[in-house]
Amino acid sequence: MNSQLKLGRQHLVEEKRLGLKEGVQRFLKERGAFKTRVANPCAGFEKAIKSCHPFDVMKNAKSVIVFGVYVGSDYYRTVNIEGKTEADDRIGYIYRDWLAYELAEFLKGRGFNALLPLGHFDRQRNIARLSFKLAAHEAGFGVYGKSGLVVTPEYGPRVNIGVVVTEAALEPDEKLMFDPCASCNVCAIVCPVNAIKRDSKPPVSHDRETCLGFIKRLREETNDPRFFCGYCYDKCPVGKTRKRGFQLSRYRKLADLSSRERSRLIRRTSV
Repeated sequence: MNSQLKLGRQHLVEEKRLGLKEGVQRFLKERGAFKTRVANPCAGFEKAIKSCHPFDVMKNAKSVIVFGVYVGSDYYRTVNIEGKTEADDRIGYIYRDWLAYELAEFLKGRGFNALLPLGHFDRQRNIARLSFKLAAHEAGFGVYGKSGLVVTPEYGPRVNIGVVVTEAALEPDEKLMFDPCASCNVCAIVCPVNAIKRDSKPPVSHDRETCLGFIKRLREETNDPRFFCGYCYDKCPVGKTRKRGFQLSRYRKLADLSSRERSRLIRRTSV
């Protein structure tokens, strides 16, 4: 316990030296986020759907913190929890949300209100309470791709984006000067239902209704509420792509060992 308190004090001293924003970035990086950016809710967000602005999440919001975790091909890996039927039980999402909660507690511990803008404004139309894509665009975390996905210079679209809205006034970042789709039509070519227009610029190049309608039909046809298409995500050539974003594992236990290994280990560890 004493060592944990000592480490906590060291972090506070370092944070005071660097500033709160650098403290937030360090906090997230130590827990797996590859990048953190900040958007100003008072500037931008003009394209937010009515009632889905950061100020609708927090009246006195001063910063929208956006961070990302690389997930690679494990984006679709889920944990099937009994009684849970939504498609939001992807392991990457669970980790991302945990990290966002940790960040909110980090900020609250320093006297700043902070909220996670989770949930839907309109579940039937799949409209989020606050668009994480729009927040990522405004914070300079990534840009809209032709596919409608947020594309990052580092890993393309193969990231999980987390967002925390806070009353802490952090220096905002500029939008990215990055146009990965200028001479690329890979996603439009591979899309099974032509929901991506080759000659249009993002984000209007993506026909959201056609895309979501196709996924809905796939799920109805397969009787699988977790079914996805995945072509644009998997085939995007932007950024580095390692096959896996994280390694899934489980705790080892004595009962899993062979009887010989078990006996040997018990003898060696028994007093």
